[in-house]
Amino acid sequence: MVINYKTCLVYSPGGHSIELKKSIKGIKFKNSYDVTFNSGKVYKNKVYFITHPRKKIIRFVVNFFESFLILLKERPKIIISTGADVAVATLILGKIFFKSKTIFIESVGNYDKPTLSGRLCYNFCDLFIIQFTKLKKIYPKSILANSII
Repeated sequence: MVINYKTCLVYSPGGHSIELKKSIKGIKFKNSYDVTFNSGKVYKNKVYFITHPRKKIIRFVVNFFESFLILLKERPKIIISTGADVAVATLILGKIFFKSKTIFIESVGNYDKPTLSGRLCYNFCDLFIIQFTKLKKIYPKSILANSII
C-alpha cells in the first residue's frame, strides 16, 4: 500500500517508536515526517524534535507551540501516533486546526488500563486502535487490532 498524502508520524522514542514502525510495516509513505523528542537516535526520515512534556505544564505549553508551528509549516493530511505525552498536542491541534485525519494506536504496554495520552487523544481521533478487548469498555468507538502489534 502506498500513501501519497503528507503524513506526520508522532511518537516518543523507544517502545512507542518500535510499536509505530510495526504498525505501519508494509505501508510506503511518499511524503512523511516524524515528530518526537531528541533522544540521540539517528533518523532516516525528516524529523522535528520538540520538547518532551514530562507531565510539567510549562514544558507542555512549549510542546504545544512547537507542535503548532510544525503543523503550520507541514500541514499533514494524516497524523499517526502511538503516544506518549510528546504526541498529544500534535494530534489534537492537527485535528482541530488543520482537519488532519488522526489515528492513535493505544500502547500494548497497558493491557488493562488506558494510557494518559490515549485518554486525552481519544475524542480527537478518526481511528482509535486498541490491542486488548478489556479496553473496549473504556474506548467504545475503538477498533480492536487482530493481534498484538
